[in-house]
Amino acid sequence: MSRDHYIALVGKIVRVAENLRDEPGGLSLQDLALRTGYVKSSVHRILQSLRMHGYIEQDASGGKYRLGMQFLVLASGFVSHIELVKIGRPYLEELVERFDENAYLAELRGGKGIFVDVIEAPLDLRLGGGPRLAEVHFHATAAGKAMAAFLPVESRMAIVHSASFPALTERTRTDPSEVERDWAEIRERGYATNDEETITGAAFLAAPVFDSRLRVSGSISVGVPKVRFTPAFAEDIASHLMDACHRLSEKLGETGYVHPHHGEFTLIEYSKQPVYLSKEG
Repeated sequence: MSRDHYIALVGKIVRVAENLRDEPGGLSLQDLALRTGYVKSSVHRILQSLRMHGYIEQDASGGKYRLGMQFLVLASGFVSHIELVKIGRPYLEELVERFDENAYLAELRGGKGIFVDVIEAPLDLRLGGGPRLAEVHFHATAAGKAMAAFLPVESRMAIVHSASFPALTERTRTDPSEVERDWAEIRERGYATNDEETITGAAFLAAPVFDSRLRVSGSISVGVPKVRFTPAFAEDIASHLMDACHRLSEKLGETGYVHPHHGEFTLIEYSKQPVYLSKEG
């Protein structure tokens, strides 16, 4: 790495944290100074600054220092992402095996929807896999619409009032009232569709995934070349897709999975659960 882009203080903070990581029981200021090779006053300033933000804990005045709970909170986002992909992948594999079409997993992160996993079908004529970490469109992609439709009313309104709805193809809905009606229909039937709204010649279906608190956390979608997208095939995919998302949501509930990436979305009771999560079954 170029020295022009290196910040020495950050390097010192990392070294202090790594030494504490290796000693769960904690270290004294003197021990940390000896292990890092930094002067005590420098180490003390780093510790006190991190302590103010909850990243460092101290037994008592003059006691040993340990990593604080805020480091666990910081890491939980990455851990939860890994957990969702790990638990969700078998359901993608199941859909690909059954339909020979691509399957995608998306999740909410900080008020946005992001594709985090994709499994491509083995057929020669198939849709491109698409880049992981690509952002979904809440008004156009099936994956995005399936998540947005089950957000709280306040969060949906925030999207409508703050987001622009670009026309990606001639079939893209760009009028906010049309987008809201589409979300309402998705809540009624339990899954979303994207019929050439983002890619000409491609159709997608998606259903939402919920965590142990019944908060929408992501979605699974299946992509089909338009030449194979018959009504009967779409209905078959939708049925199995909703079932897969139902079972994945139940699995996340059993494991106690709580999705942390709601960001600016208001954590209130959702206005309506999808059909497959309703009390009526």
